[in-house]
Amino acid sequence: MAKSITDVAGRTYGEARYKEGEAGSDLTPGELLVQTGTNADGEPIYDAVSTVDKLGPEAQFAMVPSTPPARDVSDADPIEQTIPSGTLVEVRVFTAGETVQNALLASGSDLATASNANVSPGDRLGSNDDGSLKITTTGGAAVAVAREANDNSGAAAGERARLNVEVL
Repeated sequence: MAKSITDVAGRTYGEARYKEGEAGSDLTPGELLVQTGTNADGEPIYDAVSTVDKLGPEAQFAMVPSTPPARDVSDADPIEQTIPSGTLVEVRVFTAGETVQNALLASGSDLATASNANVSPGDRLGSNDDGSLKITTTGGAAVAVAREANDNSGAAAGERARLNVEVL
């Protein structure tokens, strides 16, 4: 499957599941999300997973907003634009065996062990504390496996990379 450079997409078996709610903080398409509560209207609030190696995470990722899918004033592609806190976030829920294009791989500078941002196909990936993925050896923390190699171990803090993964 060719990698899209403008969307968070994936291969789905059966009907794709989508959710939407309020962004509880500034989010980036491709971040691994968790529901952190509900707002006054009873709508779910989503934030990036904030736990390193969160156990049993659900594979739900922030999508590129489709309402509207327009560039902001920065000229950045929509996939790189921030979804502001308090606005609508579209969430795609992936199940085992489905692939996710353009999930975010942590920067080595953001990790306790920089080599956990140097992935090879088949490496088991869990959450970092910023919604990105990293290599994990913690039992029950893996949410996906890498489908491609990507070495982001030398990247500066905050410079996350895009990665294709398969959900476990």
